[in-house]
Amino acid sequence: MKIIFSLLLFVCFIDAKVVVVTNKKSQLNAIPKEIVQYLYLAKTDKVESVKVKPILSDDKNLHDEFCNTILCKSESQYNSYWARLVFTGRKPIAKRLEWGEMVKKLQEPNTIAYIDKKDLRKEWKVIYEEN
Repeated sequence: MKIIFSLLLFVCFIDAKVVVVTNKKSQLNAIPKEIVQYLYLAKTDKVESVKVKPILSDDKNLHDEFCNTILCKSESQYNSYWARLVFTGRKPIAKRLEWGEMVKKLQEPNTIAYIDKKDLRKEWKVIYEEN
């Protein structure tokens, strides 16, 4: 019985599809994967002269999936990358937000977040989706 439950749980996590969303009122539209990577790795904060604020989820499984599929980094590689940025003083440490905080922040235009596609709301639009 435990094996079946474990397999079902595993299938649920595999089935998670991470998408990057923003407020429907945002000036941002579909953006390529490379730009999403640049935004979340703090290499840029603008897309076509629009200042963008990326936010992070505190959901560990979602964050791991985002790092693996979209950033093409493991969780430890991502943490090491940010540790270097913080240590050298180039960027402050990124705060991870709970679901409720993310929903509030996404009311602001030009704020982006990664979510599980099944959690998509009508007031958001998908700007990046892995094919």
